[in-house]
Amino acid sequence: MPKHSSSVELPCSLESLRAYLGTPANLPTISNPDMELEILNAPAMVTKGEKIEFRISALGFKQKATHEYLICEIDEIVESMVDGVLKRWVHRQKMEQLDSGLCRLTDEIEFEPPGGMLGFVLTEDRIRENITEGMEHRYSTLKELIDEGVIQ
Repeated sequence: MPKHSSSVELPCSLESLRAYLGTPANLPTISNPDMELEILNAPAMVTKGEKIEFRISALGFKQKATHEYLICEIDEIVESMVDGVLKRWVHRQKMEQLDSGLCRLTDEIEFEPPGGMLGFVLTEDRIRENITEGMEHRYSTLKELIDEGVIQ
């Protein structure tokens, strides 16, 4: 199963970062604008067993998906796709407070491309490319939010 892992060290507290990432309404802010992420239904704060429904733009088409939160701890959030175009998508966000006053955020994603005709367009390489671009935007935006004092 294809996997992607990336990480960044941010000058903030684990608690502040977790609070920001644990608020689904904040997700469009840190998502790649090309995805046009639109939250359709979500809890105010991530909670184990809760679901988030959203719509994104991919390959010129609007795609609707539903993810379920499997783990919601102070240092980890894990969500899994329960409805969408991919065969599998699991996103694990791990947060670790470092002695230097930095917080390390590690994003691990396991995915499986779709089958059928869509699988010829939405290939593993294309999904990896989109994940990489998305994480670059995510980390850059998180740094800006820290600089602005939104995340402390």
